[in-house]
Amino acid sequence: MNPESERTGMRRSMRWRALAPMLVAGALLAGCGSSSSSSSSTSGASSTPSASGKKGGAVTVLEVAGGVDSLDPGYWYYQTDYTDLFQPTQRALYYFRPQDTVTPQPDLAAAQPALSNGDKTLTIHIRPGIHYSPPLANQTVSAADIKYAMERCFAASVGNGYAFSYYSNIVGVPSKPATTVPSISGIQAPNPTTLIINTKVPVGVLTVPNALALPCTVPVPESYAAKYDKGAQSTYGMHQVFTGPYMIQGAGSGTVPSSGYQTGKLLLLTRNPSWQRSQDPLRPAHFDTITFKGGNDITVASNQVLDGQSMMSGDFAAPPAAVLQQGLTTKKALFKIDPSDGNRYIALNTTIKPLDNLNFRRAIAAVINRNALRLTRGGPAIGTVATHFIPPGMPGFQQAGGYAGNPADNFYANPNGNVTLAESYMKKAGYPTGQYTGPPLLTVADNQPPASNTAQAVQSQLGQIGIKLTFREVPHATMLTKYCEVPKAAVAICPTVGWGKDFFDSQSMITPVFYGPNIVPSGNTNMAQANDPTLNKEMEQAAQLTSTAQRSSAWANLDKQITSQVYVVTWLWDNEVVFASSNVAGVTSPFNSNAWDLTWSSLK
Repeated sequence: MNPESERTGMRRSMRWRALAPMLVAGALLAGCGSSSSSSSSTSGASSTPSASGKKGGAVTVLEVAGGVDSLDPGYWYYQTDYTDLFQPTQRALYYFRPQDTVTPQPDLAAAQPALSNGDKTLTIHIRPGIHYSPPLANQTVSAADIKYAMERCFAASVGNGYAFSYYSNIVGVPSKPATTVPSISGIQAPNPTTLIINTKVPVGVLTVPNALALPCTVPVPESYAAKYDKGAQSTYGMHQVFTGPYMIQGAGSGTVPSSGYQTGKLLLLTRNPSWQRSQDPLRPAHFDTITFKGGNDITVASNQVLDGQSMMSGDFAAPPAAVLQQGLTTKKALFKIDPSDGNRYIALNTTIKPLDNLNFRRAIAAVINRNALRLTRGGPAIGTVATHFIPPGMPGFQQAGGYAGNPADNFYANPNGNVTLAESYMKKAGYPTGQYTGPPLLTVADNQPPASNTAQAVQSQLGQIGIKLTFREVPHATMLTKYCEVPKAAVAICPTVGWGKDFFDSQSMITPVFYGPNIVPSGNTNMAQANDPTLNKEMEQAAQLTSTAQRSSAWANLDKQITSQVYVVTWLWDNEVVFASSNVAGVTSPFNSNAWDLTWSSLK
């Protein structure tokens, strides 16, 4: 994560939404006094997913924050990592095409998992004959390679962020990141085309293989990679082999050269000579080359994309206000605006007094003017004012209250905030005048707009009920890795965070953020430090359900309870805004929060 923008950091069980510099004028987007009750939709024309797009050509993706955070597929958990590397260069067991918004398609797997032993044994057959890129072009993917890939996701040297959230019930999984790549007895490869996964209990996101579409199942051949996985930090990413239609230029030598990758500046993808279209029916892969250029000024980059040819927006979600206003007026067809299936929220650390008091937290929820916070980022075009955690489009959204929310949660009833109601909760919390009289609360936020604008608005709104803050604005990466992700830092309020799904199942919205056992010394995504034994047990039970309907109901019920407890104040279900030059037929990936899918996009 870089200070120039709020990245979609998904590290360590964390899929932080791309909180990019979206400086859209509220007047431009209007509706500032109301809360939208429906999802935003595409602002202009865009291509539909098509495997028959124009073949060939080169495209340049302009980035502001600097692109990927790691080259290692075992680490990938950021939206940009997925866009730039995961989707174009690698294949996992399962894959979400742009048109897949429920379950993924078999990719390296030949079919959906065969279930037995009470849904606790998954047998997955692997497609034969899929070759790695050079320097292993003569070697084909085997089940053992996927076994090793999943095992290395539990190694501290890899730094994976979600393995313990979704794979912890596999038999033999360690209880914490291992100092070396562990051997996991519950993952077996009896022959090159058979992978067997044994779990202690049924695991819904494995039986419906959502979690097997994540990069931990990108194959890694142990005989080649083991030497790079030794030490405090794996270096396999700089030496990796590829299975997708593209590879990093020059990586066929066995080492990624500077001509193919320069941290924060350049990533150049060229055709993988080992990839065969006949063996990959899921990716049309139209472009010949894809070049990512990082470190750009956002205004300059936005104008280059909108005025130029063969360019696409990268790790920033929209141009600055003036550019966007002109663009939506004269070049509307170049923009695509869709729900991200994510949210933005204010995290309240329930271990710090008086935030351990439910009525105090409800007072904060009541006083927050969610419409005003939305205006700090641009108004209705950037999303819908939220009333609970699970966003529109995700399973359980309607059961959790839909757009209206749960009527019992009256602190969310007024999107413009309600000081009188907030003061009534303050009185219940032990403040007779309805005004806070205690010491300032440590609050840490991003130091770059629009996040800094949001944080300052939160500070002002909390002041209406007397809450004073020790207010610090720091670079986004510092905010997370030094403060908000670190329980020992004792940060009371983190006002500029958000979350996006890992796949189309609401476990990926709820468990990483609210499950008590997820609290860790660093990289902690449970910033509220919610640790209710009853809720923890309900999450464990919900995770075992294999019925889609039952899962939706269970996670919706958890959403209601979590919202009522106000561990966080969810204020926005946000949109993704992307744009491309007039000769680019851009296709987005709902799986990846509607960022571009470069294996389906093409030139016109």
